[in-house]
Amino acid sequence: MADLEAVLADVSYLMAMEKSKSTPAARASKKIILPEPSIRSVMQKYLEERDELTFDKIFNQKIGFLLFKDFCLTEIDEAVPQLKFYEEIKDYEKLDSEEERLCRSRQIYDGYIMKELLSCSHFASLLHTGLRGMIFQKFIESDKFTRFCQWKNVELNIHLSMNDFSVHRIIGRGGFGEVYGCRKDYKLCFILDLMNGGDLHYHLSQHGVFSEKEMRFYAAEIILGLEHMHNRFVVYRDLKPANILLDEHGHVRISDLGLACDFSKKKPHASVGTHGYMAPEVLQKGTAYDSSADWFSLGYSFSVELKGLLEGLLQRDVAKRLGCLGRAPEVKEHLFFKGIDWQQVYLQKYSPPLIPPRGEVNAADAFDIGSFDEEDTKGIKLLDSDQELYKNFPWSSQSAGSRRWLRRCTGGQLRHGQERGPQEDQNKQLGHEEDYALGKDCIMHGYMLKLGNPFLTQWQRRYFYLFPNRVEWRGEGESRQNLLTMEQIVTVEETQIKDKKCILLRIKGGKQFVLQCESDLEFVQWKKELTDAFTEAQKLLRRALRSSGRVGLGWWSSPNLLSHTAGSNGL
Repeated sequence: MADLEAVLADVSYLMAMEKSKSTPAARASKKIILPEPSIRSVMQKYLEERDELTFDKIFNQKIGFLLFKDFCLTEIDEAVPQLKFYEEIKDYEKLDSEEERLCRSRQIYDGYIMKELLSCSHFASLLHTGLRGMIFQKFIESDKFTRFCQWKNVELNIHLSMNDFSVHRIIGRGGFGEVYGCRKDYKLCFILDLMNGGDLHYHLSQHGVFSEKEMRFYAAEIILGLEHMHNRFVVYRDLKPANILLDEHGHVRISDLGLACDFSKKKPHASVGTHGYMAPEVLQKGTAYDSSADWFSLGYSFSVELKGLLEGLLQRDVAKRLGCLGRAPEVKEHLFFKGIDWQQVYLQKYSPPLIPPRGEVNAADAFDIGSFDEEDTKGIKLLDSDQELYKNFPWSSQSAGSRRWLRRCTGGQLRHGQERGPQEDQNKQLGHEEDYALGKDCIMHGYMLKLGNPFLTQWQRRYFYLFPNRVEWRGEGESRQNLLTMEQIVTVEETQIKDKKCILLRIKGGKQFVLQCESDLEFVQWKKELTDAFTEAQKLLRRALRSSGRVGLGWWSSPNLLSHTAGSNGL
């Protein structure tokens, strides 16, 4: 019976792997529906308040750079050679070999600058200086920036739910590499890349002892991983073959950092790890240690044939141990690694000795990988003291996958044209929304849903304009604006209708005005701007009452404005 369960688990695992390649998330970048261009007003406010509308922030995003480049090439009269030069330098930085770099440097030298300047790090700031002024301001005023706002709206509204994880529930702990993060109300969520190539412990059991050449390959990639951690004052503390995962191409990923510890301020002294791989100082009670422990564990992962290397790594005396004085460079310079080009290792240019077979579990069975059950997770509740630590964490469920989504989009669809939103052509029937707002003190404008009809049961899509003293709106086919003054509003509140957040405006006379936005981002911004406008208007009204002793002064209750409200606000 146990064998049958193992077979079923294996089949489920492989089906999950295949399904993950065809999930909506995997197909998301193939067809993307952008919101209407009118989203620009809301997005501009949203990004502005978060200091995301600077030249550096936009230029350093792939979507922002491509749209800015397109704007410069198609809508700027004067030539902008800085962009081409910038791309040439970026391509130069990605080159692997010195021969390729030399060839490209000659090309750039002939076209732009002296070769000696190619190694200078200040070229980017100089290029930015030439682009961030009037050209960038023109970009902000252009249709290309509107398109940027559309893409950012899609990016920021990527939501992850439990359904996104259900396919990989059986994959379990230990089967992951790179970590992304997001936060729910009281939980931190970590989303990790799937490493479906198995671990070195499994492959050793199937393959037998690796050859010297094979061990050199895996050791080199592991050393770079340890160097990355040690440079950040992190000691891994659980290095062993079972924690060395392989990706689908056979390259190494170090996993399971549950015991990793920051020793930048205080060295650890706890005896933790896996017996048989723990360094003497870790086993010795009360003794403080640092990254030295990882080099000992690395030595225990090799076979005894590597006598020269093991003599250095397995030194009981930390002061004499390989890697403990000169750190990772000292290990790299050992005779065993002679001839290794560490830059090529970093770029994963060496061919892995073992490419995990596709269509197989690459483990004893799926149960060996582990299951993701509620009892296996740590029930940690975030306290107030945690908030300071996590204040710079990307607090949104959409941020986890957005960078990867951006890479996919900019690799294809953004370069060759974008999908139009379903309402984009229909919007022309409404007229020029932005034209109406121009020259007025309009704070923000865009589409929202208004709960309408006499029984307040039907959602009506309307185009809204927010002014300091009023809210105006109109629908398709309507020639005049409907209006609600701030004087009529009693409170601006948040409510919920069928699990959807809504904005509730309580109106004098016991009436109410319910608005629903098309995304959480728009809801946040509309609620904030409405609340701010209402609060400021109330202050002005109280000030006017104190100074004059009567209600409805000046712009506050203009007869021309109020005449539009009778019978037209749908309350």
